[in-house]
Amino acid sequence: MTNRTAIHPRLHALIGDIAADVPADLAREIECALEERQLPPSRPTFLSCLNAIRTGDDQAGRACTPQTLSAAGFGSLDRSLAALNAVLDLLHAAERARLDGDPQDQLGDLHRDGLIVAARQIARAAQDGLGDALEPAGARPR
Repeated sequence: MTNRTAIHPRLHALIGDIAADVPADLAREIECALEERQLPPSRPTFLSCLNAIRTGDDQAGRACTPQTLSAAGFGSLDRSLAALNAVLDLLHAAERARLDGDPQDQLGDLHRDGLIVAARQIARAAQDGLGDALEPAGARPR
């Protein structure tokens, strides 16, 4: 699976998601013709980027390929995601209490910041648990 939006941006800007159904050789010819006319490719919008991520692109816009995780890697990833979900539940409850609760029922800034830091660390542990499954070796930014 490839990200056809990235490969043929002008065609995608012209006809939208239906561009994915155009045969690759024809799409390439149309893209070249549009480029010759010096039509600028569309710039990615928030919603188009979000849609691409939801359909399987990684953080850099590359298409993800199926990978096999070891049992230990899967277990680590599963635990990290469960922990992240728990921390996000706590943050959500803290935000609701901040908006609707009395001052004595609210979580302080120190604890809220601590939960945010914990969520970041757990997310990093989950990403590390994937190892090289999503990105070429040595390409993962820190």
